[in-house]
Amino acid sequence: MPDNSRLLAGLGASGFRIQLGIAAFIVAAVPGFLPAAQKSGNPQAQEPSADVYLVPNLQIGQKLGNVFSRATSYKAEGIDEVVRRTSGTALYVVTATSPASLVLDSEIRYDGKPVYKGKTEMKDHGRTSCYEGNCSAATDASGPFYNPLIWGDPKGTIRIGMKWIVPITEPWELGPPGEQTVTVVEADPANHSVTLKREGSGDGYFAGDRKQIQVSKSGQNYLVDVNPGRSHWIGYTRFRQGIVISDELLVERPVTLTSKELVSLPAEERQYILLNATPSS
Repeated sequence: MPDNSRLLAGLGASGFRIQLGIAAFIVAAVPGFLPAAQKSGNPQAQEPSADVYLVPNLQIGQKLGNVFSRATSYKAEGIDEVVRRTSGTALYVVTATSPASLVLDSEIRYDGKPVYKGKTEMKDHGRTSCYEGNCSAATDASGPFYNPLIWGDPKGTIRIGMKWIVPITEPWELGPPGEQTVTVVEADPANHSVTLKREGSGDGYFAGDRKQIQVSKSGQNYLVDVNPGRSHWIGYTRFRQGIVISDELLVERPVTLTSKELVSLPAEERQYILLNATPSS
């Protein structure tokens, strides 16, 4: 999902980063592909390589679209629950493509915010994202394409039940540094689509984390520091030829809210994202 801190000033961590970045997408007129071995009846043809499922195969002029939302909640005894939500849509048009990179014209609308229009480039097979020439690691929780930085880089054939471990070495949109296990739960060789489960945990702050929030107790407002505990995340994502078709991810962690007035208050934080492909024209 695009990086809110660079695209939309003022959204803060509650913004939903779509990096291409931020999302489940649909591709207009994605060309079909059927390996010759699959037509021959070879049993291995039912197990295409990971690239068939996870590497985009796009043409200049193709369009992608998505609708997305993100919610954040802090809940503790004695205070009003703190809830923040954001949502929006994104449209992309492919303007250049190569084996390792994609360039797209982007139009991203967060509800209640100005529309962002600009050039987005994905480099190093999606590990790096650039907006109007400003590049950084692609640490968004979701996006239009498979991102090896977050999902890992499996090789060989894809089979239901196979797993791989992904070390995440830096804070990302919906989690701290940690480790996650990716599991293949469904594969459709004929349509080159696959559903992956991701589950992991880690300690520390997320990328763009709020380190202070305002809470209300008995009609009074207080600014409190947020001290995170261990995070656990789990979700399912469906890809078709490297394009995110649907995505959902939930992360939960204990936090301690501290201030001079409230001292130390144990709380639970949860965040989730939902991303779905939409028709684009």
